[in-house]
Amino acid sequence: MVLGRLFSIAVLAVALAGCTSLTGVYKRPDTQRVTETGKMETVTDAKTFEKGILQAFPDIPIPASHKIDLEQSVIFTSPSQSMGKIVLTGNGDVDSLYRFFESQMASNGWSMVNAFQSNVSSLYFAKPGRFTAIIIDGNQQSGTTVYMNIGPE
Repeated sequence: MVLGRLFSIAVLAVALAGCTSLTGVYKRPDTQRVTETGKMETVTDAKTFEKGILQAFPDIPIPASHKIDLEQSVIFTSPSQSMGKIVLTGNGDVDSLYRFFESQMASNGWSMVNAFQSNVSSLYFAKPGRFTAIIIDGNQQSGTTVYMNIGPE
C-alpha cells in the first residue's frame, strides 16, 4: 500500500516535471492598453493565473509568508478533477511551515499519510480520490521553497 502510494507520487512528480514547460499555456505576454484617462498601462495575466490556481485547489492552504511562483507552478483541470504542481517562495522557517501544513491540511479535511521532518521536510496527505505531497526546502539562500504536487490518489 505504502509502496503503491510512493510509486504514484513518483509518477505524478515525473509527469508534472515534464509538463513544466507548458506553463506558458496559462499566461499571456504583458500587453499595453490605454486607460480612460489616456495613460498607458501594462496588463498582465499573472493575477488571473494565480487566481486560477487558488480556485482549482481551494482546500490547499497557502501560508501568508509565501507567494505562488507562477514560473514554476502549473495546473491541469478537467470537468472531473484538477492536478498540478504549486511552488511557493518566501520567508519562514521549516518548522513553522511544517506545523502550518500539518494543522491547516487537517482543518481542510486532509488525512496525513506520513511525514518526514528535517531541513527538507516532506508531508503526504490524502482525501478520497486525491493525494498531495508537500516538500518544504529550507536550503534556499533567499528563504524557503515549498513544492506541492496535487493529483489523483
